[in-house]
Amino acid sequence: MFAETLNPRLLAAFSWLTLAVAGVYLFIFEPGKTGFFPACPFRMLTGFACPGCGSTRGMHALVHGDVVAAFKFNPLLVLSLPFLFFAFVRFTNAAIQGRPLKGNQLDAKYIWTIFGVVLSFWIFRNTPFYPFAS
Repeated sequence: MFAETLNPRLLAAFSWLTLAVAGVYLFIFEPGKTGFFPACPFRMLTGFACPGCGSTRGMHALVHGDVVAAFKFNPLLVLSLPFLFFAFVRFTNAAIQGRPLKGNQLDAKYIWTIFGVVLSFWIFRNTPFYPFAS
């Protein structure tokens, strides 16, 4: 794979730079009003929200310090960010120290649990029940 041929330190630095640029872009431009933000293809095709719908608006709210608004846009995003941040810091730490990155260390039961949570969220957010009622 392409990522395996890159220097891990360079990949980590490029990843952090990309996150910083994306954060500045999200801070300056509001999704749906200014800037370039592509529409959700699943929503355009079906009219239903996918598990990621609202993530861009939620991240915009987060970079402005509004955690409550971000949670209203996409609660799954807000709840998963600490885990994603931990994984990203773990990757960066391994890259800086020159250690090989370990593969998946989660048991299958946890992977299936995560899959079930995402699938349940996907279904529930398309129902007329609180907090997803329009």
